[in-house]
Amino acid sequence: MPLRWLMLIVLFLVRLAMGYQFQSVASVSTHLVSELGLSYTQVGTLIGFFLLPGIFIAIPSGTLTRAVTDKNLLMIGALAMIAGALVMATADGVDSLYAGRLITGIGGSVFNVILTKMVTDWFIRDEIVTALAVMLTAWPIGISLGLLTQGDIADAHGWPWAMHATGVLAFVALILTATLYRAPPGSDRAPGQPLRIGLPLRQFVHISIVGIGWTLYNAAFIIFVSFTPDVLVEHGYTPSVARSTTSLAMWAMLLSIPFGGRILEVFGWITISIVVTMSVGAAAMVAVSQGIAPQALCAAYGVIIGIPAGALMALSAQALSADNRGPGLGIFYTWYYVGMTVGPVLAGWTRDVSGSAAAPLILGAALSGGVILSVWVLRLLQATWSIETASTSARQGAR
Repeated sequence: MPLRWLMLIVLFLVRLAMGYQFQSVASVSTHLVSELGLSYTQVGTLIGFFLLPGIFIAIPSGTLTRAVTDKNLLMIGALAMIAGALVMATADGVDSLYAGRLITGIGGSVFNVILTKMVTDWFIRDEIVTALAVMLTAWPIGISLGLLTQGDIADAHGWPWAMHATGVLAFVALILTATLYRAPPGSDRAPGQPLRIGLPLRQFVHISIVGIGWTLYNAAFIIFVSFTPDVLVEHGYTPSVARSTTSLAMWAMLLSIPFGGRILEVFGWITISIVVTMSVGAAAMVAVSQGIAPQALCAAYGVIIGIPAGALMALSAQALSADNRGPGLGIFYTWYYVGMTVGPVLAGWTRDVSGSAAAPLILGAALSGGVILSVWVLRLLQATWSIETASTSARQGAR
């Protein structure tokens, strides 16, 4: 097996720890409410706190890749996740839970930026769409593992042990990184390389367009899985059946992301595939919002929307020169964290204003259309305002 695929396996296992830790609060929410007296609003805030630090951490962690090795930065992220898990496991109130969750979120933010850069560095010359698609599946699989195990751990041994379990998995990620990860050939830095801030203007614009597209893609999916159960309840489904029906989208997406990435890599037509899948996905969202064939369409939506994930992520490699990949991915993920914070709030607002459970899904369909627009803008910029002419500026550390 080529070394790059062995490294992808290592990074995949490392990323599992992030998804597993993200799920922990939701898995033990009933314990936090009954034993510590938290409100469900506070539980929801705790869940969101994992993503909040990314707005402030993504760019600095990407910039640090110019002066610190990716491996060391990933280990720092793992240490933050371990420390945050320990703070949460020993918490006796909401303030310490908030503090611990923010610390884990800092580690998770570092993970997102650095892991994407590491996979891109290894696969930039070949099979990058497939590799990034495989990496992306680690997050939902980690969440699924949390769903399967953390509640049972909390029931059997108490909720702090579920937090300890996330720290153990983060420790495993630390050990895997320290002992098994190797940097790709030719990626060594010159000794004493100065820390440079910023990107060339063209690369900043290109990666921002890609980041906005990726943000809209993820926000649309989160809105779908978050608000579809309400639509189905409105059409006569019981809450439990509505949730299980909606979950078909998640399970289908787990399979379609890696297989879709491989198919697009082999057959090409990346831009057309993104346009077609996002258009069909948007149509499926509108149909589900009207209660049309929800079981079939939820599964179909997951299959369809998972296909372009790796290709959308791989567009980030086209927007950046190699020496600007770390800072550029920091900007990419800053857009993501801002959008994932604002998107669900905006979707909830549309329901409050309209009084219709369908309104958030209509918004999600519109966001899917925004993904198509972002890809069109990127292709236009690549044809008329290429980043290659900015490579010299990139090496000089211009904006």
